Amino acid sequence: EANEPKTITESELKAALAEKEKQIAGLQDVYRCALADAENVRQRTRKEVADTKEYAITKFAKDLLSVADVLDLALKAVPQEQLEENAALKNLYTGVDMTRSNLQATFKRFSIEVFNPQGEVFDPNFHEALFQAPIPDKEPNTVFEVAKIGYKLGNRCLRPAQVGVVQA
Repeated sequence: EANEPKTITESELKAALAEKEKQIAGLQDVYRCALADAENVRQRTRKEVADTKEYAITKFAKDLLSVADVLDLALKAVPQEQLEENAALKNLYTGVDMTRSNLQATFKRFSIEVFNPQGEVFDPNFHEALFQAPIPDKEPNTVFEVAKIGYKLGNRCLRPAQVGVVQA
C-alpha cells in the first residue's frame, strides 16, 4: 500500500494549474520590465554618446573664444582713416581680418554661433549682467549694451554675453 500511486483530485489539479499560471504571469511581468529597462538604457546611452560627440569640443572651443576676442579688439583699434594712408597697416589689418573670418568660419563648421543680444530681454541662461542702469525710454530688463558678445555650441551657452541691463 505504500507503493500505491496517490490520486490527485480535479480540484487539486485546478489549484496547481492556477498557481502555475500565476507564476507565469509574474515571470512575464518581470520579463516585460527587463525589456523596458534594457530599451531605456539603450536610448539613454545613444543620447549620451550623441551629446558627448556634439559637445566634446567645449573646453577647446572656450579657449579659442579669447583668440576671437583679441582679433576683434585688434580690428577695432585701427583708425579707418589711417588704413588709406599706410599700406603696411592696411595689409596687416587685412591679414588680421582674414584670420578672424577664418576662425569664425571654423566656429560655424563646428556649430559654434556668435550671438549679440542687443535689445533682447535679459536671459540669465545666455547673458551675464555686468551692470544695470535706469533708461527712461527703454523697456526694463532688456539688454541696452553688450560689453562682450556671447557664443553658443549647439543649443548650449558656451560663453554668456556680458551685458548692461535696463533697470526697472
